[in-house]
Amino acid sequence: MKYNLHTHTIRCNHAQGDDREYVESAIMAGIKVLGFSDHCPQFFPNTDYYSNFRMKPEEFEGYVKSIRSLQAEYRDDIEILLGLETEYYPETYGKFMEFITPYKLDYLIMGQHFVGNEYDQNSYYSSRPNRDETLLERYVAQVCEGLRKGVFTYIAHPDILYYEGEPGYYRDKMAELCVCAKELGIPLEYNLLGMTNKKCYPKPEFWKLASEIGNDVLIGYDAHNPDALQNDEAFFNCVLNLNAMGLSPMEFSKIKIRNVQNKNR
Repeated sequence: MKYNLHTHTIRCNHAQGDDREYVESAIMAGIKVLGFSDHCPQFFPNTDYYSNFRMKPEEFEGYVKSIRSLQAEYRDDIEILLGLETEYYPETYGKFMEFITPYKLDYLIMGQHFVGNEYDQNSYYSSRPNRDETLLERYVAQVCEGLRKGVFTYIAHPDILYYEGEPGYYRDKMAELCVCAKELGIPLEYNLLGMTNKKCYPKPEFWKLASEIGNDVLIGYDAHNPDALQNDEAFFNCVLNLNAMGLSPMEFSKIKIRNVQNKNR
């Protein structure tokens, strides 16, 4: 059964198409479960900083109403889930959870685009090339700390950190991430958008390691336009790439959709 839990909307400022178009495109593609997981609002204490790749807090209620309405309208045609993609930022996590909890979302996925808290001087954009072992350490530690909060259904593009340093060190640190995710029962996402756009991920070295450790994996379209959901060629290439490394995407029924309510904040 085809499914996708990584879908964006125009509210993030870098996607196209309205919410209904994503649903109808998914139905045409034979996708049985479609999860919306747009980039979440955040609440940075530095009021001079503006994050331009996520929805604003004032847009969030409209997002929830739109997806819930489509959920009801299309219930006989496709299962629709309402979620968010968010970074784990230690300094803002409590306020973020306080904000979203009343909306009773279906799930969260972690997409760690920054090391640090994004707005501060110690922050670093994850997919910028680097050879800094400290950044790799910080990335792995931050991801694992976030996963242990118990609110994330899976981690998107876990190999997003663009480390060009010593391969053995990369392997050692990423093994820590893979072991952490496996122990917590949290799948790793093989990112279709990253593959088609030839980003620094998916990184073969990472996925060979995930295969050795025995991680659960899934494919996320990371759809930023409705047509992306109909890219069957890219989807099957993802499957073939995973199979070549001894991995198979998990069935949707095997994914533990983690309830984000009543979790530690």
